[in-house]
Amino acid sequence: MHVKLWGTRGSVPSPTSATTRYGGNTPCVSVRAADGKLLILDAGIGLHWLGGELLGNGFAEDGEAHVLITHTHWAHIQGLPFFQPMLIAACNIHLYGDGGDTPFREVLLRQMEHAYCPVPNFFEDHIGATLTTTQLNESSFRIGATTITPRRVNHTPGVPTHGFRLDNGNSSLAYIPDVEYLDDTHRRPALELADGVDLLIHDAHHTSAEYESRRGCGHCSDDIAVELAREARVGKILLFHHHPDHDDDVIDGVVSRYANSGFTVEGAAERTEHILDSS
Repeated sequence: MHVKLWGTRGSVPSPTSATTRYGGNTPCVSVRAADGKLLILDAGIGLHWLGGELLGNGFAEDGEAHVLITHTHWAHIQGLPFFQPMLIAACNIHLYGDGGDTPFREVLLRQMEHAYCPVPNFFEDHIGATLTTTQLNESSFRIGATTITPRRVNHTPGVPTHGFRLDNGNSSLAYIPDVEYLDDTHRRPALELADGVDLLIHDAHHTSAEYESRRGCGHCSDDIAVELAREARVGKILLFHHHPDHDDDVIDGVVSRYANSGFTVEGAAERTEHILDSS
C-alpha cells in the first residue's frame, strides 16, 4: 500500500508560515493498494489537492475512488464539494460513512445546500461523476484485495464516529483520527483496529500537558496515542489531527519526546509518503 497524507490538521484549516512542514489542511489520506484500487480516508480540505493530482495523472478518463469517512464533522467532509473529480462524468466516486439516525447521503446533502455551498450539488443536480453512498456498520468488507474493518470509536455524543483498519497482503494500516479514551471500553475497538499494524495514524490533538484541562472534548493527547500504539505493537505511529494552534515547533517538541520509544513515532506531515509492503 502506498499511503500519502494530504491533510493532517484538526478542526479548522491552519495554512500559515508556521505550519508549512506539518501542514494546515484538514484530514485526508490517500491509499493506493497493490491492485491499483484508490482508497481515501476522510474528505477534509486536503481532498481538493489530492483531486488536482489525480486529474493530472489521467483520473478524468475513467477514475474510481472509494472515500471512507470517519464521521461528518465539517473538518472531515468539507473537501467533498471541492474535489474536482466529482465534476467529471467519467469518474466513479463511492462514499462510505455513518449518518446515525439520518441516512448518510442525507447528511452529505445538507452541506451541499446552495445557501452554504458555492458549487453545484452533485447529489441532486445530476452532473459530474457517478456517485454511490454506503451506510457503514461494523461489518468488514472488501474493496478489491483490501479488507476494510470499521469500528465505532468514542468521539463526541450524537455523532457516530468510526476508525478503520485496512489489510492488504502482508501490509496493514489503522486510521483513528478522532477518539478519546475515557474508560477501558473505549480502548477496546481502537486496540482491535491497531493490533500489530505496520502504520497507525492516530489522534494527538492535544499535548500531554494540555489534556487534563480539556478532558471530555473528544480528542487524545500524544502520550495516550503513543501508549495505545505500544500496547498494540504497531510498527510506526503518525501523530495526527494536529491542533490548529500548534505550529511546527510545538509538534517538533512533542515528537522529540519519543525518540527512544522502541518503535517509530512521527508527526504526520502533509505530502509525505509511506510505503507498506503488500507482498
